[in-house]
Amino acid sequence: MKKWRVLLATVMLTFVAACGSEQAVEFSDSFEKAATTAEGSTVNLYMWGGDEGINSYIDDYVAPRLEEVYNVELNRVAMDTAEFIRQLSLDKNADRQVGTIDAVWINGDNFRNAKEAGLLRDGLMERVPNAELLNETAQQSDAGTPTEDLELAWGNVQFILHYDAAKVDNPPQSFEELRRWTEDNPGRFTYPEVTDFTGNAFVRHLLYERYGDELDQKATIEDSFWDDLKAWSPNLWKDGQTYPKTLEQLDQLYASGEVWMTMGFNERRAEAEVTEGIFPKETRALVLDHSIASTHFLAVPFNAPNPDGALVLLQELLSPEAQLVKQGPDYWGDGTSLDLTKLDVNDQRAFEELGEGVTYPDSEQLLERSIPDYGPNVIDIVREEWPRVAK
Repeated sequence: MKKWRVLLATVMLTFVAACGSEQAVEFSDSFEKAATTAEGSTVNLYMWGGDEGINSYIDDYVAPRLEEVYNVELNRVAMDTAEFIRQLSLDKNADRQVGTIDAVWINGDNFRNAKEAGLLRDGLMERVPNAELLNETAQQSDAGTPTEDLELAWGNVQFILHYDAAKVDNPPQSFEELRRWTEDNPGRFTYPEVTDFTGNAFVRHLLYERYGDELDQKATIEDSFWDDLKAWSPNLWKDGQTYPKTLEQLDQLYASGEVWMTMGFNERRAEAEVTEGIFPKETRALVLDHSIASTHFLAVPFNAPNPDGALVLLQELLSPEAQLVKQGPDYWGDGTSLDLTKLDVNDQRAFEELGEGVTYPDSEQLLERSIPDYGPNVIDIVREEWPRVAK
């Protein structure tokens, strides 16, 4: 028996050593070679999976196109961004040069953390031909962190609220009016916990109301701010004793009528939800006095097992055709990251003809009230300090 144990241990150590000695799979020299190499393969896209419209866009539109055009199968893996960043960190620490993740949807502090830890591959701009069509401003930085060719802009969105006009006669027009509205309508409003990106963003809007654009330099939030935010609690859903853990849970509360408002970083996202009968039919958009504009990105991990498949996927996701469908009302409603002036006349006209949906906000209001986001340090502070509000 002892001999068998020794033999088994030897085999296991040999296996681990072999895994650790695997060489990273490199990108092909050109996109044409990458497309050829990727044929017949599967590419694993890890992304947040809390929105059925987004999931349907990937599964029902992108995946069939990828199969048809490139003969590449797309495997969407739903996972919170922070979770797959932790997985990549474990891979890095273990020197695991061939992992399981080919492409990721990423932005904000998660990108900052991944960049600092060396978890992403660079050189994407020169390897993905459609990257030439990107809006150069959107591509430069991610919530204050320079992208430095480690990610490609996938979409542009702004933060808005959606409300049920059948129940809300006179919607508030500012965050201060929203606070007073909660006093007049107790239990009908809440926001996600700040571990959720959307919940954190809601608090950042209140910080902007207090500090303007100076908070990044100040990097200190006075106790009085948290005291004021805690004063909202008695008028929130469940008396502020509990909060939705995710935007998906907040949407469920809104869909069931428990709360009369929801929120998010996608000004067009409610259109499909109303069409499918999930959100109330009288759902309308609400742009308050300031609205954070945000860009989200695509990246390739340092140990992607199918990096060429990832390049093919990014090329398709940044194509004018895929971006047009993404911005349209059928699936996601996500704003394009492309510079429309770089597109041909027919593609430009197609974007212009998307029109205005019933639940879309006023485009002029969005532009007038747009503000840049704070850097990742503020996101971190909100996560650290907010628990005193939820006690």
